[in-house]
Amino acid sequence: MALFAGHRAPDFTARTTIGRIRFHEWLGQSWGMLVTHPGDFHPMTFPHGHLDRSVKILFLPHHAGAGGGVCAVPVPPPGGVAVCDTGDGAAIARLYSGAEFEDTPAPGMVAEHVVFLIAPDRTIRTTVSHPPAQSRAGSRDFREVLHLLDTLRAVAGPGAAPSAPPRRAAA
Repeated sequence: MALFAGHRAPDFTARTTIGRIRFHEWLGQSWGMLVTHPGDFHPMTFPHGHLDRSVKILFLPHHAGAGGGVCAVPVPPPGGVAVCDTGDGAAIARLYSGAEFEDTPAPGMVAEHVVFLIAPDRTIRTTVSHPPAQSRAGSRDFREVLHLLDTLRAVAGPGAAPSAPPRRAAA
C-alpha cells in the first residue's frame, strides 16, 4: 500500500548502530525522519554535532538487502541519528516502498528515493521524493529537508525549536 501524508507510519523493530530499536518507541515524543538513500545527500550538508533532541533520523542502508552488516552514512551520525542494518533495512524499505503494480515498467526503472517526515503522533506529515544522486558523494542538500521539517514543526505549534543551525551564506 502506498504511504501518503496523514497515514500512520508503520512500526518495526530493527538492528541499528545504536542497538535494536522499535521505531515508534525510539521516536518517543520526537519528530522523525526515515531516509531511504542517505548517500544521495552531500556529506557537508548533514548537521554536524547534535540535532535538537526533538528530532530523530533513521537512515536505511544504500543497498538494503545486499548482505549483512551496517552501512555507513556520509559523516559520523550525530546524536538522535541511527543507521539501520542492511538486512533489516531491506524489510523496512519494502514496508515503506509504496504501491506495487502488476504491470511493471521496463527494466532499468529508476527506484524512488524518499525521505519520510513523521510527526510525534506517528503520522506521516509529508514525503520528499527525488531521483538518485548523480555523483558518488551525493549532490542533494540535507539542510533543505531540515528546513521543510522546521516549517512543519512551526505549523504544528509553539515549542518546536529549529532542528539545525540556520544555513550560512557562502562567502
